[in-house]
Amino acid sequence: MTPFDQLILYVSRTTLFRSRLDRHLIRAAMVFTFFAFSIQKWSQYTAEMLVPLISHSPVVFWLLPAFGVRGAGYFLGTTETIFGSLIFLGYWSPRFGILGALGSILTFIGTTSIIPFLPDGWAQEAGGFPIMTLPLGFLMKDVLFLAASFYLLKQDLTRAAQETTRR
Repeated sequence: MTPFDQLILYVSRTTLFRSRLDRHLIRAAMVFTFFAFSIQKWSQYTAEMLVPLISHSPVVFWLLPAFGVRGAGYFLGTTETIFGSLIFLGYWSPRFGILGALGSILTFIGTTSIIPFLPDGWAQEAGGFPIMTLPLGFLMKDVLFLAASFYLLKQDLTRAAQETTRR
């Protein structure tokens, strides 16, 4: 066995890597992100900055005609606060966590659906693909958040199923 293999085995057996730290860190990161971004949706400045993104979304385009710019910001801010709160409550209740993760998945499907429809997403002045413009780069982080949402859904479904079988 190589020294690297021995190191892998040793580290994999430590408390840090046998714990639920990954689940807790991802949950905390999602809660922080939802609250940090939801607060911003309540300002006129941010609501106006979202107009080009929302208007190119095949999922949430309807927010602008239905609620106007400020109303769309309020709607997004409110839903993000609700989903972040449900994910937070998932620390104690996997059923709340499931609802939060499902809402989070819907949120990030909505934002990632903008990516293929965003005009001038690739910086032509820098040679185009793979160099992104800022709006596209801003949206790309949501691909990771979508994956993290699925991870939390899996974790909370597993926890809820275990609770159900213990009854």
